Amino acid sequence: MSTPHSLKKNSGQGAAPKSADAAALRLVAPIHMRTSTATCWKCHALTQVHAVVAADVVDLGESGESRTYVYGIANPPTELTDALLLLAPNLRVELPGDDGVSRLTNHCPHCGALQSDVYLFSEPGGPFFGRPPEGHLGAVILEHDIQVDDASYST
Repeated sequence: MSTPHSLKKNSGQGAAPKSADAAALRLVAPIHMRTSTATCWKCHALTQVHAVVAADVVDLGESGESRTYVYGIANPPTELTDALLLLAPNLRVELPGDDGVSRLTNHCPHCGALQSDVYLFSEPGGPFFGRPPEGHLGAVILEHDIQVDDASYST
């Protein structure tokens, strides 16, 4: 995608085979949680939605050198899901899809419908479109870097 707020996806980038560590994304601390609202596509209720904000993302050894929203986190580490459990109960691990991967996604608290990351993070007017704003980012959920298998993030 080549828009001013394009998105990167770590999915097999690079020509050489990668070790397990090289394939992981490193989310640089502090890691925050932002909260906003959106209208559920299914039941049309106003619902809280949440986003993970990393101070930086290191992907394939390269830093974006700026804070960013991180979403669609594949097989999220337990320490991340535990940190979000009380603060963001609507942001939880979805059952594995056809690819066998579980992803951290927003769900409607009223009807349980999955809230698509495309509309929350990729569409103009979405609550988390573009880069996180300057200033207050919300609750700090982790104060140390973590690695995740795969995720999308704003650039």
